[in-house]
Amino acid sequence: MTPELIMGPPLAVGFALAVFAQRRGWSPPLWVALCAGAVLRVLAMLLAPQMAVQPYDFEHDFRDAANAVLDGQNPTMHLREGGWHFLPLLAYVLAGQQELGETLGLSWAVAGRIVPVVADLALIPLISRLAAERGALRGFQYACLPVGVLVSGVHGQFPPITLLFGVAALLAARRGHVQLAGLLIGLSVSCTHWSLLLVPGVVLAVPGLRRRVTVLVWTAMAPLAMLASSSLFLDTAASELPALVRAIMSTRPVVGDWGWTAVATGGEQIVSPVFGRVGLVILAAALLAALWWWRWAEPELLTLALLLVFLIVTYRLGAQYLLWPLPYLLARPPRGAWSAITLTSLWVVAGYLHLLYFLTGMEWATAHRVWVFSSLAVIAAMVYALPWRERGLPATGPAAGAQGLSDGHEPAVNGRR
Repeated sequence: MTPELIMGPPLAVGFALAVFAQRRGWSPPLWVALCAGAVLRVLAMLLAPQMAVQPYDFEHDFRDAANAVLDGQNPTMHLREGGWHFLPLLAYVLAGQQELGETLGLSWAVAGRIVPVVADLALIPLISRLAAERGALRGFQYACLPVGVLVSGVHGQFPPITLLFGVAALLAARRGHVQLAGLLIGLSVSCTHWSLLLVPGVVLAVPGLRRRVTVLVWTAMAPLAMLASSSLFLDTAASELPALVRAIMSTRPVVGDWGWTAVATGGEQIVSPVFGRVGLVILAAALLAALWWWRWAEPELLTLALLLVFLIVTYRLGAQYLLWPLPYLLARPPRGAWSAITLTSLWVVAGYLHLLYFLTGMEWATAHRVWVFSSLAVIAAMVYALPWRERGLPATGPAAGAQGLSDGHEPAVNGRR
């Protein structure tokens, strides 16, 4: 039996347990959730190296980025076009995994997945805390759902690391730890561009204009430090930093794998600067509209709305992107949350286990076309799962104002000040 087939039943059991917990309100202790999550992720991490095909970015780009850092080079300036366009934080992580693997005698296929798996496990208790009521239930569900298992254990991708910093930042902001919240969300932004979508929720979770400005200042410090490290530890001269920033901000417009660009290209994956420019305008307009529409919502719901809107209208997508909203969907599930979670899980499993490993040639091309067109169903579920009813409105009237002034600060709006 192939590793891909071995992995299928545990993923199905995990998903069934998550659905059972949702239906029955079953909330096992945190240690049970951590054990379940560890079993699924470690199994995936151990089976993935035995698969016939490895994800291209994991096998080549990530390892090349690690080797570049170990050679003192900035991977953004030395790897293939589109191979690495990030600040060096994650490249340092990859280099650390490479060194750890050599120290422990582990292959890259195992060592390269360690930090994403550990980060994904660390998300379980944070999601429990983010969920406030019924926290244990939400943490257990995240532990068992297949999306995180596949993104961390099979793909070795970065969203679990980015989300770990992002969720921790929101929790710190909730508790009034302003500098810590800013530093954590800054580290999240230092991982990948899309984490900017998490910043508004963290900022608005802090009461008062002065504290919000403090969060933003601390948020900027981590990316700036990572940028400076390119000159201190890598081979990027200070005069090359503007070019480095431009390279980091650029994205290769690979389209046709998701949503409206799949329809426009007939399900063919292509590189199209035209679609990239048009898509960027559509994306920016949609995100600004969402930011305005949910401006009075709770920070968790604002974050969820921004992430879902991004996925709904984006012109380019990797399957790992679908992990982004999952912690927030579970922590504060709106109507339709489980429709989106179910279809997302099925779509990701089909992409990782069926398309990537079982099909070749024309058979793959036909299945890929069906897969990308089926993304329209996932998008429809995401539209339904948007927190339309939880938009929130500003408090008005003397009573609302008096209640908000109870702690001696400005009026509260949906828990924010």
